[in-house]
Amino acid sequence: MHNPSTIPTLPAARKFVDDIRALYAQGLDQETLWAGIKEAMAPLLADPGLKKSSKTWPLTVEDAPRVKNLLFYEDPDYGFVFNATVRKAHSVTSIHDHGDIWTLYGIIEGNETMNRFDRVDDGPRDEGPATLKQVGTGKIGPGDIDAVPPGKIHQEQGGPTNSMAFIVRAQKAGTFKQHGYNAETGEVKVNNGPALIPYALEPA
Repeated sequence: MHNPSTIPTLPAARKFVDDIRALYAQGLDQETLWAGIKEAMAPLLADPGLKKSSKTWPLTVEDAPRVKNLLFYEDPDYGFVFNATVRKAHSVTSIHDHGDIWTLYGIIEGNETMNRFDRVDDGPRDEGPATLKQVGTGKIGPGDIDAVPPGKIHQEQGGPTNSMAFIVRAQKAGTFKQHGYNAETGEVKVNNGPALIPYALEPA
């Protein structure tokens, strides 16, 4: 089984690891740090080697709530992780947040729609009923990076073809709590996020 502490052998991904570690070492505030990581992520998404490798990745998202992520790398010092999804065409996730961590979601191939929500009631964060208000929607395609700050509520919807996305998270799923929301009933479910599949990120 792949060991996620092993640095990816794909050259562009190895460089991305170095870039992120250099940013963390500067002791930046979180917004500045993740703006820098987002900037460093753009060349990775455009890399022909990553695009070729992504065509070998297995399907991970067929529909809510059956969501998995590939786990390529977990940094032993700073804790950030590299994940990926391969989303089935037209699949729709649950409405959810990523808890108290930053996430960058970059499209390699295909198109997706991102729906954004605010919780507008005064209830406890981990409890329902929650009242959600949709505050935005937008389409993203190859090379686009969706930055998801801590606590932001959203939903991904697949386009007419399967899509591949590279994900950077501040922590590995399962080490923090996330929330899933039912917009109709107001139910809130606390969960550990997607199941993880260790997978080597290497040249195809």
